[in-house]
Amino acid sequence: MIQVSELHFSTEDGIKVLEDIHLHVDRGEYVVLLGPASAGKTLLLGLLGALVPPQRGQILVHGRNVARLGRDRALELRRRIGFLPQGFVPLPRTVFDNLLFKLRVFGNDRDDAEEKALLALETVGLIRERATYAEDLPPVERVRLGLALALCGSPLLLLLDEPFDGLDPDEQESVGSLLAKIHDRRSTLVVATRGPIPRSAQADRVFSLIDGRVTPS
Repeated sequence: MIQVSELHFSTEDGIKVLEDIHLHVDRGEYVVLLGPASAGKTLLLGLLGALVPPQRGQILVHGRNVARLGRDRALELRRRIGFLPQGFVPLPRTVFDNLLFKLRVFGNDRDDAEEKALLALETVGLIRERATYAEDLPPVERVRLGLALALCGSPLLLLLDEPFDGLDPDEQESVGSLLAKIHDRRSTLVVATRGPIPRSAQADRVFSLIDGRVTPS
């Protein structure tokens, strides 16, 4: 699913953020990237998701060389990747309408969009809250909504940035259990977090991102 080799990335001021990154993620694998704040985790997810163009090195996602994708091809790939950004903020709409809006933008007709939205909400345990305004959700349910949005388009790959951030230990375990459930459905997950990793998360492999390099933990 993902093959990264000799990946380097520096700021405009020449500060190295990522240095000689090598990473392989198999289809259906659940990988955690563990590292402190400002380690480059968000940047690496953006590179994997074709949101940020690579400067040097190779990134293959689902057999596609991200560096060589034109604008239309990059957009097509991004639509096949579910992304949960750090500090996710939903639209000022109901839970259901947040999903419906995304699915309609992606070209689904009304009936298909409604079916996919309900399935995603069922998966994350938010079906009863579908008529609730998203801004009224508590933090852990906002994360669940973000996961539903990432899932609703049946993506090839899920990239999740700090899904445990700001949650208490019980809520982190709840989200960890949900990620394990999603993984059980043969989804490919890459989760970036400062830690700690909930015991319920059950990741296949954990890597550390420190000083610009990725190493097995």
